Amino acid sequence: MKGAVEVKLTKDTPARRGWGWWRDDGNVDDGDVGVVRIGRNLAIVDTTFSESDEVTKRWLAEAASLARGRHLRAPLVAGLVALRGRDPSSVDRYWWRADSGFSPHDPANPIRCVALCLGGSRVLVYCPNAHGFRIRRHERSPVNSRLVFYGNNMNKLRAFLDDKRITVACFGPREAAKKLANEWGLHVARPAELTDLFARAYGKEAGVDAEKAKPKKRARYWMGKAALARARAKAERDDYDSDDDEEGTNQWKRAEKVVRGLSLERMALVALGREMRLARCPAKVADADWSGRFDLGEEEWAYATRDAYLCFEIAARCLQKLGIPIGA
Repeated sequence: MKGAVEVKLTKDTPARRGWGWWRDDGNVDDGDVGVVRIGRNLAIVDTTFSESDEVTKRWLAEAASLARGRHLRAPLVAGLVALRGRDPSSVDRYWWRADSGFSPHDPANPIRCVALCLGGSRVLVYCPNAHGFRIRRHERSPVNSRLVFYGNNMNKLRAFLDDKRITVACFGPREAAKKLANEWGLHVARPAELTDLFARAYGKEAGVDAEKAKPKKRARYWMGKAALARARAKAERDDYDSDDDEEGTNQWKRAEKVVRGLSLERMALVALGREMRLARCPAKVADADWSGRFDLGEEEWAYATRDAYLCFEIAARCLQKLGIPIGA
């Protein structure tokens, strides 16, 4: 195949009719559903855009049915992409003001959206609206404080990510889990570094030194809810006090290290086949500000879906190659 395959989004939600702002303006709205196609027949992914707990609850109830109860014989795999945006307390958050040097790679910018993939054919792009202020969790750490969302308690999403039977694969899980805990109040119980899995499964084929990706031995804790809550609180305090300590007791510090030089496109080419020849994410989309949906279009929606899908598929192929059974 010559050149990169096309990534195309088709909105499945009927166009809205009406007057003024009721008319469909091309932007995505809460509950909108679309279909992302990668190439002609390589992948077809149903994707749902959500701003509310109600849409997220319905999506998880359908897509995560295998994780309910005690019927799951092997860990479930999910692909996760954390997308950053402006701090809601910033004066530049208003949509009518010009973008003054926003950088999605700035570690100070909070996570404003997550894309979650299950089963390789279903993706949720969850972008809750946030108030223009934060709740400070620690007096000495005003930056790492909780965001305040409009009527979203995220109970279903919190229970899903806190399930130890669900392996959540993404880039930089230590940082992503830390920010989701501090800013969203979500705990990722079983994060997995995607580049680490790839290096161990396809290191020789891709010319990557798998020794650089050896995971640290994880400690196991058997304790009640009260003791677990105290341990988590202590881990958070330790994390603020010794942020550079790689051998700390914090769960994020025990996560695998990122293997440099591995992009989603390179890993997809090796793990998913040479026909999965993908172009890098356009600069406009890669630098998008996910703090407000008025600045986002179908192109950003499509690439968020694509990246979450690739995280899931690559992780699933890697675990299978390593001989680790997976539930989906």
